Amino acid sequence: MERNALISGYTDVTPFLFYFCNEVYNRLQVDAVPPKTDLEIYQTALAEGKITEKERLLWEYVLSAYGAEEFTTKQLEKDFRNAAYATIRTFVMKFHEMGLLTARKAGNRVFYRVGGTSDGRLL
Repeated sequence: MERNALISGYTDVTPFLFYFCNEVYNRLQVDAVPPKTDLEIYQTALAEGKITEKERLLWEYVLSAYGAEEFTTKQLEKDFRNAAYATIRTFVMKFHEMGLLTARKAGNRVFYRVGGTSDGRLL
């Protein structure tokens, strides 16, 4: 690169980028394991018996009623009408830990949304 700069008057980073792409970036891509999709995570947990029938019904309801919209546990309890608050709270915490729900804290309220994070932290 330095030799090119002396001849042309500018630094050509092409050789470095070529090396970086072939020797570093492409190798990282090959070694990386693609993350599981939400559907794969859900189906695996369901097949392994980690999801109760009530949780399955709640999940289907959340998908159909809220889609990508945020909801609270109180809102889900009111809208679903067929589960106690403790059941709903357990459901959102479990599905958040599995990475199927994301959470956003606003003041003293937590808003949930379909679509997870890989580390299960409360956002």
